[in-house]
Amino acid sequence: MKNDFNPELNKIYIFERHSVLFINSGAGSFQVDFRNYEFTAGKVIFLSPGQYFRLTSGSFDITLYEFSNDNIRQLENSRFLFKHLVSVAHVDLVLPMQFRLNQPQYASTPENMATILTSAIDDWKLQDPFRASEQEINLLFDIKDIIDERYREPVSLPDYIKALNEKPYRVQHITKEKLNVTVNFLANKRLLLEAQRKVVFTDFSTKEIAYDLGFKDPAYFNRYFKLNTQKTPSELRKQFNYETADPILNDLFDLIEKHYKVYHFSEFYAARLSITEKALSRKIAGKLGTTLNRLIKHVNSGKRSTCFSCKSR
Repeated sequence: MKNDFNPELNKIYIFERHSVLFINSGAGSFQVDFRNYEFTAGKVIFLSPGQYFRLTSGSFDITLYEFSNDNIRQLENSRFLFKHLVSVAHVDLVLPMQFRLNQPQYASTPENMATILTSAIDDWKLQDPFRASEQEINLLFDIKDIIDERYREPVSLPDYIKALNEKPYRVQHITKEKLNVTVNFLANKRLLLEAQRKVVFTDFSTKEIAYDLGFKDPAYFNRYFKLNTQKTPSELRKQFNYETADPILNDLFDLIEKHYKVYHFSEFYAARLSITEKALSRKIAGKLGTTLNRLIKHVNSGKRSTCFSCKSR
């Protein structure tokens, strides 16, 4: 799906689908996942569901392309674009992709959408941001896959080695040589990002966030958070002042409280809220950073405060 995207200065836009931003013109800076970037015209950036975009200075004329999960699943190496290793993925626009992007209604069919992404992957490879062979790139993204799946739990180097079936020195050597960081740094960066997202974009208390992310001591989580962001969780939440109020979510919480013992499926709740199951899932993930099943589990296990403290105020 192709749309014009005209971001307002300092407004936060959370993306619910895999998205490609084609910067037609303009210059300035923007923020993604709590990091600032500067870009000018002729750049294409790639964002995953749950990531946010905030224009912090200047102005851009941007065309937004949104892709379904089916588009992404069917595309080999889409992770090169959408699983960010050390920064937001981008490419400098080259002629073949520019030609396709500029065709009227070009992105109106699944086939054309897939072709755009295939061109973007080819451009990314030509750009060669890590100066690495394709085998080395795949190993780096295999490591990232493990981190994204298991960031809530401590994962030792032997765990990575076993999962990747690689030699010990190679795992550390590749990340250090190509990314200039360690595997532990990448794992900590992913955990911290999730902590920041939950602090800013949900109403969970600091204690609830700490336990959800695997910290046994909320006080230690507070120290960890401030050490890595230079702000306490409450300071960061106040700085962003992101509005989480949503009447549909309030209605959802009421429905869960009434029906959680019998109904555990999104179909029931979506029908009573008059929205699709996909829309409900995206809303819960985008606003609360969780899933319907986890909300129901909290109530089922007697932890109603955990679920309903994130109720929009």
